Amino acid sequence: MSPRLRYNYAPYPLPGINCPVISVPIAGARAACGLPPWTRSYLLTGLALATLIPGAPAAAQTVSEVQVTPETMTLGVGQKQAIFATTFDQRGNLIPSAKITFWSSDTLIAQVRKDGTVLGVTPGLAKIEARSQGKRASLAVLITGTARGAPVASVLTLEPAAVTLLLGESVRISPQALREDGKPAAIGRVTWKSLKPEIATVDSAGVVVGVSAGRTIVQAATGTRLMATLPVEVGQADFVLSRSKISLEPEEADTIRVLVPSQGNREVRALVQWRSSDSTVATVSSSGIVRARAPGQTEIIASGPAQEQRVPVSVHPSAEALVVSPHQGGTIQVPLYSTRQFTAIAEAADSSPIPEARVVWHLSDTAVASFDQRTGTLTPKGLGTTTLSATLPEIPPAVWTVQVVPGEIVVDPARVGLLVGQRTTLTAHLRDDQGGSTSRSPALRWTSDRSEVALVRDGAVDALSPGHALVSATASWGKSATADVYVVGDLLLVSNRGGAYGIYQMRISGSAGLLPLLVDNATNIQAVLSPDRTRVAFSSNRATNYDLYVMDADGRNLQRLTSNPGNEGEPAWTPDGKRLVYTTNTGATTQIATISVDGGDNRQLTMGLSRNQSPVVSADGRTIAFVSTRDGNQEIYTMGLDGSNQRRLTKSPARDSNPRFFPSGELLYVTERGKSKGSRVMRGGAAGSAGLLFETDQPIASLALSRDGDRVAYVVGRLADPAKGRVEFNLFLQSTASGSQPVTVPIRPGEQILNPSF
Repeated sequence: MSPRLRYNYAPYPLPGINCPVISVPIAGARAACGLPPWTRSYLLTGLALATLIPGAPAAAQTVSEVQVTPETMTLGVGQKQAIFATTFDQRGNLIPSAKITFWSSDTLIAQVRKDGTVLGVTPGLAKIEARSQGKRASLAVLITGTARGAPVASVLTLEPAAVTLLLGESVRISPQALREDGKPAAIGRVTWKSLKPEIATVDSAGVVVGVSAGRTIVQAATGTRLMATLPVEVGQADFVLSRSKISLEPEEADTIRVLVPSQGNREVRALVQWRSSDSTVATVSSSGIVRARAPGQTEIIASGPAQEQRVPVSVHPSAEALVVSPHQGGTIQVPLYSTRQFTAIAEAADSSPIPEARVVWHLSDTAVASFDQRTGTLTPKGLGTTTLSATLPEIPPAVWTVQVVPGEIVVDPARVGLLVGQRTTLTAHLRDDQGGSTSRSPALRWTSDRSEVALVRDGAVDALSPGHALVSATASWGKSATADVYVVGDLLLVSNRGGAYGIYQMRISGSAGLLPLLVDNATNIQAVLSPDRTRVAFSSNRATNYDLYVMDADGRNLQRLTSNPGNEGEPAWTPDGKRLVYTTNTGATTQIATISVDGGDNRQLTMGLSRNQSPVVSADGRTIAFVSTRDGNQEIYTMGLDGSNQRRLTKSPARDSNPRFFPSGELLYVTERGKSKGSRVMRGGAAGSAGLLFETDQPIASLALSRDGDRVAYVVGRLADPAKGRVEFNLFLQSTASGSQPVTVPIRPGEQILNPSF
């Protein structure tokens, strides 16, 4: 028999999924709510759904054996020496991450630190043990009567401290002994040993050679029983060359380096054989130095262990002239906040261009402007004068005098969001010497690249239909500035009409059809417009977990804000549009957090084992209302924008949800009428007293309040087919005026609607 789930409210299952199922088979619930395939089990309530998402950590390796070196140790009083302990699994593989603890049988004779360093205390014999996961190994330590502070070496160090090698590659290890005061000491003879010589060998001079892929440890020991170790990793890795192509003229030289990207771009000097496919054009030395010989094309080939990389080399004729644009002479004026192109092309004696010739550019004052040599673009940075030069060997340089002057215009605001039918006015000004705008308004020509979306006349913009238009203001001298105009519908909501949950917008007046905003293979939910209506914040599982994203109001320029292991959702904008308050689920609890819209300054506002979710920010930006179970029942709470002064507003046997702020600061929220008996929508003040606004016969799954507080949009659902878990959704609009009646918004049969937002 298929397991069934009992009605039990779980308010934050998966960001934004609210499914009114009372007692249905698990498979039916999954089908009804369109849930992601990785969800495992559910707690279903009148209006909400909780999921348990697999996330158990991978099992750690089991320690089968512990080894310690040296086997015995002799120290004078006050001397120190490190024990090296290693752990292996049942197959003999080294476990570098296993936790090891150390123990001394008599700390009055010998003490051992957490890192395995043994200190001689008084003459005598003690046993030191290394322990890991119930396995242990020991050594005997003899403490002699050597006087404390004797000028003998107490520490052995190795350089480098760790080694990564390719197969066949070698490196020499340098040992150094230090006294207790940190000064160098005589080191004497050093004995070397590799714990796994089949991985890497080490000779009597400390030269380590990679033999096969894997990890091992190399030990160094002195005659005075000092010991040091270093980890060695050997692997077959691809290498790349530091240059993708080279262009030279005869007798010029360049150097190619061999790098291993998977090993932190480590440079490899050995094991690489160099050759040129045509040594009459260019030659290459054993260290990768390329020297051009005669005009032509060749390739420099670097061969290593089981791989080969090539760099094309072009040797061009010697340049005899430099052809430039714009012409030299006089001063070139470049308006601030614009750009200017410069070119300098080398020519041979027959006037044929040599685009491969390396022209060297130089800007005398980088505080005035910057120059991109790849594109030949000069970009002003501040008012002033600088010189730009282009040079080739043995050719007179080209020099331009560049003066950065005012002349750019700015359009304000640069981004604006409008509802269909709204109008706004854009203004344009000249930039002043400090980069700000002046009061002067030049004669401008206004245009819109999509007049069917936004029509502009002398800066006045009329919003005609949902979409994105670029409105431009162009000055008589050719400079222009633009503003992004986003025209949006009255409502954002989530629908599964495209298969997966996607984000749509809807116009309440006129045609009530849904216009897709973001519909793809991911589940995109809980979309909310920014205060200026130019951006949308939402939750999506496009990166496996549910994370927060923002995008432009036309569905473009997607940006991920969070990447935590848990799920994030229910975003709410602060009135200034600079931050988002949201819900984060990291295990059994859900908490309220806040983050900057650029993804930085992420802070958690609530703590504890209770569920805290459904945040909303007041119009003045000072208060957050949210839902919490901290006192046993699900109630409405408030706190400051920084998480301070958390206090409870509602107190009743019924569960409260969906808090929303009126512009006046009053709260709108939903409270249940009873098990599957519908909902009451309440309106109350900050003190917690509330009156009934209206009630429904079916449970409200999600609710939105218009920005002016005049209208409510809400979704209700009922179980249409309990055997199959089929849920029927309905979308309503209703005035917040007393005695108003709901208006049904038509949707498709079987369509699931979630998360309306004005």
